Amino acid sequence: MPDTIDQITVAPIPARHWTELGRNAYTPEGLGETRTEWLVRARTSGGVESYVNAKHSVAAEGGSIARLEADLREVFLGREVDSLLEISSGHAVAAGSEVRAALMAWGWMDILAVDLVARNRGESTASLLGGRRRDRVPAYESTTYFQDLLHPHRGLDEVIDHARRGFAHGFRQFKIKVGRGGRAMTPAAGLRRDIEVVLGIRDALGPDVRLMVDANFGYDHQPGNLAEFIRETSPAKLTWLEEMVTGSVEAYKTLRDLQATHCPQTLLVAGEVDSNPPSGAFVDLIDQRLVDGYQPDIVRIGHLRWKQLETRLAEKSILPIPHNFGNGRFGLIAGLALATSLDNWVSLEDERIRPNVYADDELTIVNGDYQAPAGPGLGVHVDDDAYTRIGVPNEVVIRA
Repeated sequence: MPDTIDQITVAPIPARHWTELGRNAYTPEGLGETRTEWLVRARTSGGVESYVNAKHSVAAEGGSIARLEADLREVFLGREVDSLLEISSGHAVAAGSEVRAALMAWGWMDILAVDLVARNRGESTASLLGGRRRDRVPAYESTTYFQDLLHPHRGLDEVIDHARRGFAHGFRQFKIKVGRGGRAMTPAAGLRRDIEVVLGIRDALGPDVRLMVDANFGYDHQPGNLAEFIRETSPAKLTWLEEMVTGSVEAYKTLRDLQATHCPQTLLVAGEVDSNPPSGAFVDLIDQRLVDGYQPDIVRIGHLRWKQLETRLAEKSILPIPHNFGNGRFGLIAGLALATSLDNWVSLEDERIRPNVYADDELTIVNGDYQAPAGPGLGVHVDDDAYTRIGVPNEVVIRA
């Protein structure tokens, strides 16, 4: 008898960072400590249960829990698991014809479908997506925001100490927020502090730690300051420069010239804001190879879509570097599954969310790497005791 999806629950789950976050270049205030995951649990008549964070639907323009409930009813409830994906030679190659439009529109639906099918087949997500590519997944710490502005009496020391704590916790790669001169400080003072932070963290953590910077477009309309930042931080040997300016061919040709002159070993990466990749200016940036890494979001885009995108990027020798900030604890889980399945991999963005309802205590970074999940599906399950305390009081139950 076919296995069908006969119950779905939705519940808001607090997702708390390991510490309070400061500002970045485009936020008017600090990001605080807590986000919300909208945890979807889909159960089948055969006893399989799969998970996803539907935050992107709830947060979208016009999004609501009522809309999410209606979409889940239409796309998943009562549907046979085997109809969700097209399988060829044992691997998922596309969404099933009846749900293709929905899974292309909402990447989290894609991830839920892949997890359901993989668990139903008793194999890992990586196996279903084409095979396991690696056993260890390097990750980078992504919470080094403008902590100096949260604690102005400590200034630069606060940011450096933040990075030191991350190193003590096992990270060996760090992405540093820069671009203070856009909205957080005056351009001249922001430039000086950005340079001090990068060079200070490099001195504190040593030459073997990988450092990246992300300006969140904070150097827009500041060509002189952008050139000075790249020139002055070149001794830090940054792994990549991310979103230094808003993406356009003209801007990235200028950026490429600066990179080639001052830090040719450093990658140029962008694309986290591209919700339908590749679209808009990013098509030209990829086709003209003005970026070295491309960063659409893991949960917004989905696993199948990322596998398809990887093929296009490989044709241009552009690296997949998926964005993963804002996806909660689930983002780490989904990111590890994707990282395990992609042919090329650089590093997984880790926003340092504390354990909440997932039984994932073994997801611990050691010397910069996570152990890749083995499966079935995403390789984790929900802790029912924790979920009873945290999720059940605000749970919506959807039945056929």
